[in-house]
Amino acid sequence: MSFDQSVIQAVGILIGMIFLAMGLRRLGVIKEEDGGLIARLITQYTLPALIFGALSVSQFDLRKLLLAVVMIVSQGICAGIAWWMSNLLKLSRAKKGALILASTFTSSGFLGYAVVKEIYSGNSQALSDAAIVSELGVAMVIFTVGVIIAIHFGINEASPREKRIEALKFFRSPIFFSLVLGTIFSFIPLPRENWLIAGFYHLLRTIAAANTILVTLVIGVMLHFRDLRKVLPIVLLACLIKLIIQPLLAYGQSQLLDFPLLWHQIVVLEAAMPTAALTAVFARRYGCDAELTTILVFTTFISSILTVVMMVFLLG
Repeated sequence: MSFDQSVIQAVGILIGMIFLAMGLRRLGVIKEEDGGLIARLITQYTLPALIFGALSVSQFDLRKLLLAVVMIVSQGICAGIAWWMSNLLKLSRAKKGALILASTFTSSGFLGYAVVKEIYSGNSQALSDAAIVSELGVAMVIFTVGVIIAIHFGINEASPREKRIEALKFFRSPIFFSLVLGTIFSFIPLPRENWLIAGFYHLLRTIAAANTILVTLVIGVMLHFRDLRKVLPIVLLACLIKLIIQPLLAYGQSQLLDFPLLWHQIVVLEAAMPTAALTAVFARRYGCDAELTTILVFTTFISSILTVVMMVFLLG
């Protein structure tokens, strides 16, 4: 299977799962109001297992922090562009939050790993570099800054003090503890062949495996196309910022820092991934325009079939 076919297949599988969730909603198997419960299961159950499992088994290398820095800077600039454009378009507060979330955070975990694994088959170093970009350059930012953005633009009636209290809840959440503990355990050489430790990591993988299904369920129960024409300019803007500008920013920084070829390729590919589906979860939970966010997530996934291939040609 060629690389182009592999990208189309990976994206197609996720899109198919979203459509399946939409079908279950239409049949009444799941309801739109179930989205809140599913979102809590993701943020408090499957995601902590996924994050701890990924971080704790990766050998941490301080030199590779530059990979995460490039990704963080690229996302930060894109967030600023999205905020500026949302002000020019005079979007409502909830729609501003949706556009900023969708234009900033990349799906490095689900699709990013799959793409890197396909291109660099059998190259453990490439997968390790992708893990640094994904977990430190994206995951740590989306679970802190992303949550704060969703709270700021989503909770309209709350006072500044109440918003700060809500944002600080993250630092008592399972996601935050999994980030900290996963990083700490990455420095500890655990005997992985021990049956108890092996069983623990098998349990983590089993729980984490449910994350993709739950995320697609959240998107599926919230996704509607009835107002697509009204938000088409926002959709096009999000695709431009997320799928074109962000990978080009990563490309420029990588050239400026004179990255080794493998680092250069990995960071650009990860930046070219579509919007993280978790942005829809945060929009749903904290009161941003969840319907618009799900449309933006979905359209960036479809559009990424073309743009990711374009970035592969750019990298040669």
